[in-house]
Amino acid sequence: MSARSPFIQVTPFLGVAAMEPALAFYRDLLGFTVHVDDGGYAYVERERVGLRLLALDADALNPPGCSHIYIDVRGVDALFADYEPQLAALSAERWGAPKTHPYGQREFWVRDPDGNLITFGEGVGDNAGQWDYRG
Repeated sequence: MSARSPFIQVTPFLGVAAMEPALAFYRDLLGFTVHVDDGGYAYVERERVGLRLLALDADALNPPGCSHIYIDVRGVDALFADYEPQLAALSAERWGAPKTHPYGQREFWVRDPDGNLITFGEGVGDNAGQWDYRG
């Protein structure tokens, strides 16, 4: 194997029932840029985080709304403050405010229009700065 790793990044697939509401959510609420929108498939990215949206039927092997992704961030409270005005317009079942957990992460979460769960978090206490080695 060469000195250069063949691994580039992880870009999870999220099943969605309808592409337009999903794209509006990821673009307008979460601030992702839409790089590909090919009807039943889209690729969105924000900084170093990429997601693949795939329009699926309810009877698909991995139907819309059954995915959970975790996005490591710096400044989780500041990010939540940026999102909070728009999150407040969603039903209370669609999002949760930042909370510090016993496993050393401070996190908040939001569900996309199909119910896919997106958790944003950062290490705290002994876990603080755990990903800083990546630059």
